[in-house]
Amino acid sequence: MRIDESLKKEIKEEMEKIQVPSSMYEFAKNIKEESEKRADFEKSPERKTVWKKSQFVVAAVISLVVLTGSAFLNPTMAEVVSKIPYLGQVFHKPILEVITETLEKEGYKTAGIGMGIWEQKPHFDIGLKGTEEYVNQEEDKVLNILTEILEKRGYDNYELKVSDTNEVPPAQKEIDKNREELGEKLMSDLQEAGFPIMNVNAYSPVVEVYIPIADEAKKVVIYKAAIELLKANDTPKQVQIITRDVTEEEIRLQWMPIMRSIEDELYLKKEYRVADIRYSFKPVKVSITIMTNMKSSDVKDKETVTKIRKGIIEFLDSEEIKTKTENQKYELIIQDKNGNDFLF
Repeated sequence: MRIDESLKKEIKEEMEKIQVPSSMYEFAKNIKEESEKRADFEKSPERKTVWKKSQFVVAAVISLVVLTGSAFLNPTMAEVVSKIPYLGQVFHKPILEVITETLEKEGYKTAGIGMGIWEQKPHFDIGLKGTEEYVNQEEDKVLNILTEILEKRGYDNYELKVSDTNEVPPAQKEIDKNREELGEKLMSDLQEAGFPIMNVNAYSPVVEVYIPIADEAKKVVIYKAAIELLKANDTPKQVQIITRDVTEEEIRLQWMPIMRSIEDELYLKKEYRVADIRYSFKPVKVSITIMTNMKSSDVKDKETVTKIRKGIIEFLDSEEIKTKTENQKYELIIQDKNGNDFLF
């Protein structure tokens, strides 16, 4: 991928701001002294060429150290580096985080930012706190900010919507508070009764109780205990017992931030034509299935799929990601529009 002129200029400007450690100058001085000692060695034209090449390699290494080192120290430089293919992937934050942080810096109060897929195109819905009049007044400015953020990442497949969200009415706040307290009390009471409860959701009409047990007899016991506790607190409700595998849940929580970065790259670029992404979080291995609208018989589509596969594997096999996933095994499956696997 070619870096455009504006990006080159931005990199140059940021490079000029970098404070190079004195140790780097000492290192360069040592290289110069070493080259002078090799005067006799350089008399041979063939050997001179080899030495010049080695000097170029050393210079390149110094440049890379300065570039990557400054990216960690200099937030602006990190943003510049993030635009460079592959190298930039370790700097990418999930796009929703970037949008939230940017809008907050600009003084906007967000009530929620969502991204969903509709007719195979990502849609961003940005809720701003304030009156309808205020949001209408600021809408164009907010859309320009968001467009700039997305274009910097090279994203070209999305729709944007800004909407107003007024404060939650006091009556609704009271209802939400009561539901939250009910869930917390039921969870506490069940745990005190000796049941291994992972979570309780009392916001829906049916109270959902999450447990790490698949045994049907024990599920019935927990169900009856939950019903009795709700009646005792004068809050009779329907109850549903839901089993969750603890190990799979831990793996899912570990991998989801990484999956979000992959989703951003794939959904928000037209060329990838991704229809859906599905996951399976098993202790043996994590499975990532990418469903595309491409044809396995089309040469250009195969090239695009190869590009997707290469980018994801390089990302997942980087040391940073391996550390985050504790070197968990994974498999990557990419399918064509008919649901057949692309073969590599």
